[in-house]
Amino acid sequence: MKPSELKPWMQFWGENLPDISLCECGVFQFIKDHNVGHENDTVIRYFDRCITFGEFYRKVEDTAKAYAKLGVKKGDIVTMCSVMTPETIYTFYAMDLLGAAVNLADPRTSARGLHGYIEEAKSTVVCALTVAYDKIKEAVKDTDAKHVIVISPADSLPPLKKIAYKLTNREKPDPDSRVMLWDQFIANAAKEPDVTPVAFDRNQPVLIVHTGGTTGRPKSVMLSSFAINALAQQMVVKRGKRHERFLNVMPPFIAYGFGCGVHTPMAAGLEIIVIPKFDPKDFGKLLRKYRPQHTAGVPLHYQVLANDPSMKNADLSFLVTTGAGGDAISTQAEDMVNAYMESHKSKYKLCKGYGMTEVCAGVTACIKEINRRGSVGIPMYMTEVGIFEPETDNELDFNCEGEICVCSPTMMLGYYEMPEETENVIRRHSDGKLWVHTGDIGKMDEDGYLFIVNRIKRVIIRHDGFKVFPFAIEDVVCGIEGVENACAVAIRDHDHEQGNLPFVFVQAKAGADTAALEAALRKTCSAELAEYVLPVGYEFVEEMPYTNIGKVDYLTLQKRTADMDY
Repeated sequence: MKPSELKPWMQFWGENLPDISLCECGVFQFIKDHNVGHENDTVIRYFDRCITFGEFYRKVEDTAKAYAKLGVKKGDIVTMCSVMTPETIYTFYAMDLLGAAVNLADPRTSARGLHGYIEEAKSTVVCALTVAYDKIKEAVKDTDAKHVIVISPADSLPPLKKIAYKLTNREKPDPDSRVMLWDQFIANAAKEPDVTPVAFDRNQPVLIVHTGGTTGRPKSVMLSSFAINALAQQMVVKRGKRHERFLNVMPPFIAYGFGCGVHTPMAAGLEIIVIPKFDPKDFGKLLRKYRPQHTAGVPLHYQVLANDPSMKNADLSFLVTTGAGGDAISTQAEDMVNAYMESHKSKYKLCKGYGMTEVCAGVTACIKEINRRGSVGIPMYMTEVGIFEPETDNELDFNCEGEICVCSPTMMLGYYEMPEETENVIRRHSDGKLWVHTGDIGKMDEDGYLFIVNRIKRVIIRHDGFKVFPFAIEDVVCGIEGVENACAVAIRDHDHEQGNLPFVFVQAKAGADTAALEAALRKTCSAELAEYVLPVGYEFVEEMPYTNIGKVDYLTLQKRTADMDY
């Protein structure tokens, strides 16, 4: 038998697993079913505001009424450009009641990029944070958008803090019949009848997030209530005890943000501490303030914590789960963080994990004492992981390196309006099962621990875990007059202990003035690309290197950045 059939990881899950049957309900009903009788428990803490499950249910239902009044119905897509706030969370669950989907965009995305998301989704309703309003105002031009809802970070603050915030932060959008503030949006539907939830459909997307997929070309990943519930079902088993706290520092516009950072802890009855704008330098301060039992971030967050002088004598004995994903971590860095945790009275080691957007961001995890140095943990108990010979369905044996493939109920519905790309990633093997080809190289040991060896895909992972997709940069650069070709690669981030930044090799057209062209490159990229995507440098090459099948040999260019400064 092959490793995926033997499932050696099940030895760690034990025999007392809950009913393995999958929930046939929406995400909102899933939360209600898992929290019956706990309506007075706090579920969201937003600064000094505590929101109970009962209030949360009412807010979601009021939000659904308000969107329904604007015409949102089954099959529609609402585009939302926001950080994590209670209003963002209400919108996600409201879409479930309406049979619609929320299309999440990073507020740092350029106006051009936001326009593409809105246009692709054919959104008639767009919701945006105040800081992103100016870009949204440009982005909705020449789209189907009829309504723009503006969220303030103060909307869910306690009354006195809300008044103080609005006195010091003028947030009045331009007069426009399409634009309304969140409070007005909700008040307009106050007298409307309650929304009747749309019948559950496991093939209906509720969440759309954007990724480079396995080829690096930006795609819109459609995730269903069924898949997000399946993730929570598997993670809740070992997540924690009711009333414990979960510090959520991850943004909503990645699959991890909602699946692991909101839905799973909410289903477990945890109190979610929502941090809308997170700076890794504040990690220690937040831990001291809230004393959460659980948190999750990228490896860098813990490395910053370990080097924070203000945390030198801190007592971290309250920490149970310190999840780390989104990027690889060296065994040396892992050892350093674990030594720091132990010296600060934390009983458990760093809980590394592995996932990808196409499977709701959750595939494997280290859980408490189930933790092996250098690994990213064991598969979830409803998830099969196999190591395959690349581009085949030939599964390899234990400790053999190959492509990591995943068979899981958390699988995406597909890429929005990209069936060929979907079929390239989700493939039916000779065993009759559908497997997601991750594009990552790894191996599995005899106990079922997964180890990441390398990445096939050309994604550039920054120090903070955010992913930069080379194609998005190349698309802008190649559109500049005087550019013949371009290739974006990763260059080491010298200002952080780990992570990379984008660097672009440019082939200019014959006769082009490279000095003037470089100035045009910097100006155009600054205007067209999000700040975190901006290249840190450019180098002109006479000719691009190519592979024997005619593709730009980005690996050769990548090697040239090893000793390069920027």
